[in-house]
Formats: sequence, C-alpha cells, structure tokens
Amino acid sequence: MRSDARVLLTSVFGPYAQDDEYGSRAVNPMELYHNQVTREQRAFSLRMFHRSWGLMLIQSNIDAPCTLLDFPTMDRFIQEIAAHPYDIVGIGAIQPNVGKVQKMCELVRQHLPDATIVVGGHVANLPGLDEQIDADHIVKGEGVRWMRRFLSEDEDRPIRHPHVLSGIGARTMGVSLERRPGDTAATLIPSVGCPMGCNFCATSAMFGGKGKFFHFYETGDELFEVMCELEEAMRVRSFFVMDENFLSYRKRALRLLDLMAENDKPWALYVFSSANVLCRYTMEQLVALGVSWVWMGLEGPGADYVKLKGIDTRRLVRTLQSHGIHV
Repeated sequence: MRSDARVLLTSVFGPYAQDDEYGSRAVNPMELYHNQVTREQRAFSLRMFHRSWGLMLIQSNIDAPCTLLDFPTMDRFIQEIAAHPYDIVGIGAIQPNVGKVQKMCELVRQHLPDATIVVGGHVANLPGLDEQIDADHIVKGEGVRWMRRFLSEDEDRPIRHPHVLSGIGARTMGVSLERRPGDTAATLIPSVGCPMGCNFCATSAMFGGKGKFFHFYETGDELFEVMCELEEAMRVRSFFVMDENFLSYRKRALRLLDLMAENDKPWALYVFSSANVLCRYTMEQLVALGVSWVWMGLEGPGADYVKLKGIDTRRLVRTLQSHGIHV
C-alpha cells in the first residue's frame, strides 16, 4: 500500500450497553469502572470513560493522512465513509462487539467497495473471526509497526506518544466531577504485552503469545523525555502507566528514578504490577519513583505461579499502604 493512502480508523459504533441485536447491558456495559472495578458499589459506582488509546497511538505514528472516529454512532460512521474516499478503514474492537464489527465491514463494502478493511484489537483473537466478518486483514499484536509496514513507511522510527487523558466524563451518583488542569492523569504507554506469561492472560495472547512483549520506549532516558513532553503539553504531574508490568523492566525504571531525582520531578505513577516484581524494589525506591497506586492481581492459593512463591501478600499490601501507596 502506498504511503499517501487515505486512512480511517474507528472504534465500534454506539449506542452502548443496550439490549439490542448487538449486545446486552448485562454482558457488555462498556465501562471499565461501572462494569468491573466499582460494579459492587451500586449507586456509588464511579462512572468514567476512556478513549481508544491504541487507535490514537496508530494515528499519531503514521505519515499517511488519517482520520479517527472514536465511538461514533452508526449514522456518523456512515456519513464519514459515504462522504470521503478512504483507501483503508481500520476497525478496533473487543470480542463482545464482534457483531458491530461485522456490520461495519458490511457498510464499508457498500459505500467504499475498493477500500481495504483492517480489523484489530482484542477481537482479532476470536477463533474463527475470519469466517464471521468480511475483512481483508485481521491483525493480531502491535498495530503501529504493522500499519507503518503496510503503508510502506519506516516501521522502526521513534514512537510519538499521543496526548491522552486517562479518563473522561467522570461522575458518581449523577454528579459530574469537576476537572481542573492537572486533576486527571495522562496516559503513558511504555510497552505492550507482558513478560510474565500467565496462561489466562489476554494481553499476552494479544501481543504475540505467552510471555511476549514489545517496548515503545526501551530506556529510562526515552521515557523521561516523553513524560516531560506530556507534562508540559497537558499540564499534568501524574501518569496512568498503561503497561501490564511496568516495574518488571528494572533497569528502565531505575534510570527513570535517577532522572526524576536529578531534575526534581515529583511525579505520581499509577501502575500495574505482580507481587514478586514489587518485592525487587525497596519501599524507598517505589516512593521516590512516585508509585502512588498499584493494581495487583492475586490468584488463589492453589495457583502455581512463580510470581506468588514465598510472598506474604497480606504483609506486602500492608507495607505498601503504610508508605502511602494505594493497592
């Protein structure tokens, strides 16, 4: 494909969380917090929405002219493909929305019969997907390099990080939460995939298989430069680190710590981590690195995972909390 191809990237159409032919309010409410994290809090559940970070990352890192529709209505999607002669239409989705992907492929064939349809995201790992949808390419794994290669661009050039707030439209009990500049963390994506390789992990499956990962920023110096740019452009001091096990790359993390200390950057980091990875750092290092929030998944006592071997997780959590780190 030529590098000046006209590209449309889009997430699946709304409305969402509807009992209709495309889904169910019970099965797929389409909200990270209300659907999963705070669903047991009922009326007190936090409502918050998130942009399609992967599509934004691809758009920021190709030279071809590219339009992004994030959570459009079906009418808005039809309006876009009927009015513009796109050469490539890329659709990103999760598996519960396969019916919407199927419909969008049909609409592209109707309005843009010569366009190439590319489907990616977690839906790409659905068994038999190629028999359910009319797409030219179903892409598993890291999409920036794939799209650059498909467009005959240099796939190895540095990654430009998009400016993305970690959440939008926050509200609880029907009251919108006031947002001032700096209140919401910036999204930071250092790597994708995960080196742990747990056999239940959709992330490992998404990015090449068990234990596979890919770094967008290999070194602490590269990451520090990106964070400084996000800090200045977005007026933020905190970062939601979208990396399944950010702290497992110890050399990069400790170099970032050194640079933060040298440049007087009291940033806050919200991270995912495994218990054994946390134990490779002193509490002083975690605090100095700005780790203020940790999302840690714990398997049951019968699980045979190295990441939990010999670790008193109750004691670990209490120690983290005593140092001001939310778990």
